[in-house]
Amino acid sequence: MNKQYGRFRLVKVMVAAVAASCILCSVSACASSAAQSQPQTSGGIDLNAHYGTELRESREQLRQNGNDFAAGILDDGIIADSELAELNNRVVQCLGDLGYDKESITMGELGEMSIYPPSGATQEDRQSWGASVNQDMQTCTERNGANAIWQLASAAQLNPNNDGKDVRQTIIDCYIKQGIVGESYSIDDYERDSRNGTGPFSEAQRANADFQQKLETCE
Repeated sequence: MNKQYGRFRLVKVMVAAVAASCILCSVSACASSAAQSQPQTSGGIDLNAHYGTELRESREQLRQNGNDFAAGILDDGIIADSELAELNNRVVQCLGDLGYDKESITMGELGEMSIYPPSGATQEDRQSWGASVNQDMQTCTERNGANAIWQLASAAQLNPNNDGKDVRQTIIDCYIKQGIVGESYSIDDYERDSRNGTGPFSEAQRANADFQQKLETCE
């Protein structure tokens, strides 16, 4: 497997804030330059030119896992907007089946997801609820093969030529440009903060509307 894509898959799993609002962050279109150069066609994101190896490996793995719908999305090498929408609907439906109010769920195109806790919950209840939600999100995304699709699409958006550039640095560069972190902020800092829910992944900072607006530019 391409080493860069392997790193990307790892980042996707690690970038999760176990917070009361349970905001899960996807490594998706972060820098405007990346978004402008993504292999977007009228039919969706074309993976055939530069992500052929990752495409085949993901498709085979999804079929082995019984994720036939997700595997079918990759059959022609193009991830269409309509296919992403249906995949996301399936994830939300899965969470609804587990008892979550679907009205409390917001979902971005490439898996950026928030589920808000029931009103009136104590801080202790919110922390326990947040941990449970993270597990249920993982269950629903794995059950539907969503992570593999989101990861491929996000990788193609951030690094359309698949040239080995570390996507974490792309995100960090955007953070620096937005004033979210200082110029000395490194990939090691990013990994530490994403694991610990600190820095740019702090619940308190993400609750700030101005800070959230800057994040939305990068995530």
